Amino acid sequence: MKIALLFILLFNVQFLIAQKNTDTMVTVSVGIGIDKVKERQEKINSFADSINNYVVGAIPDFLFDECFDNQSNLWTGLHSPASLRWQVLEKVSNKEAIKYILATHDKRLKRKCTYDKGSNPELIIPMIKKSFYQLLRKRHKQL
Repeated sequence: MKIALLFILLFNVQFLIAQKNTDTMVTVSVGIGIDKVKERQEKINSFADSINNYVVGAIPDFLFDECFDNQSNLWTGLHSPASLRWQVLEKVSNKEAIKYILATHDKRLKRKCTYDKGSNPELIIPMIKKSFYQLLRKRHKQL
């Protein structure tokens, strides 16, 4: 009986020691996802603004990146590829700026991305076969 009482006492003391609250808490911010969405939209808006504000001079460098759509950090999800070039151009409202860019006749705008589909055949990026020049012409016609 004394041994049983000793075991009960030891187990209760052990559970009481384990209940000390000296652990540090890690709080997870709920706004992390919202911040990334907002940051993604700000980047796309800044690209669009660089086209909207174009008058003459150096063409924005991202227009020469034929594989601009491959930037998966700007997609809405890793498994939902999007034509980032078209998302940028949809936010462009300055028809004259597009006209000036097209009038430069820069051959780098006509390059097409050599997208390697073998690495992940399920991901199909829309409009990846089109050049920036073709997309700029399409947007110019829409405006």
